[in-house]
Amino acid sequence: MNLLQESPAFFSSLENEISTHPAVHHPFLKRFSHESLGLSQIRAFGLQHYQLVSVFTTYMTHLTARLSPERTSLLRGVFEDEFGQYTLFRSHVHLYRNFLKALGLRDEDWGRVPHRTETTAFIRGHLQLTREGPILKALGAIGPGHEHSIPLMFQHLLRGLRQSTLLREKDLEYFTMHIEEDKEHAVAFKTLISALATTPRDRAQVEEGVAYSLEMRHSFWTGCQNLVFGGEPS
Repeated sequence: MNLLQESPAFFSSLENEISTHPAVHHPFLKRFSHESLGLSQIRAFGLQHYQLVSVFTTYMTHLTARLSPERTSLLRGVFEDEFGQYTLFRSHVHLYRNFLKALGLRDEDWGRVPHRTETTAFIRGHLQLTREGPILKALGAIGPGHEHSIPLMFQHLLRGLRQSTLLREKDLEYFTMHIEEDKEHAVAFKTLISALATTPRDRAQVEEGVAYSLEMRHSFWTGCQNLVFGGEPS
């Protein structure tokens, strides 16, 4: 009997912790969703957030290199969505670039944006964790730490973008897609984790990964708040 069968309370508790974590309810998200935003503010956010978007597939590549083919197959759907199942024009990075272009940004703009300290820390921390950290901690960070929290956080972002811009729904597809797809991705990671995390110590590592990623996310949102709204404390 695997963890998913014998201890559903673990995932229920974990998802509750994620849903109530300060990163998911960061003041930046609430301000972004309720205040009137100027184009320069949205561009500043979009370019900084793109730095996280562009590296997510590297996290996935690191993880799968450390898993057996059988385990990797459980994440096939996640890979197909992230990389674009039939064409690169449907990859998540490409969809995000469509959003940036709709804001009037050029191709060269997103490669030149200076990384905030919080952005660099987020990327470096997750790269190191997925490349060489404890595998269950890494799965916790990239699995439920990302896939369960993102639909909750993106609802705020999407509301703000719709309220403050005249962007078409097609231009916002990166965000709308994640609200739905990441719920499916979370199930895939849950299945994989349930096969690997068979002891209390294993489950503790998963929880550590979730907490690590969400703390990094909270710091990133604080950086975005300082960038977009002028440095008011969270």
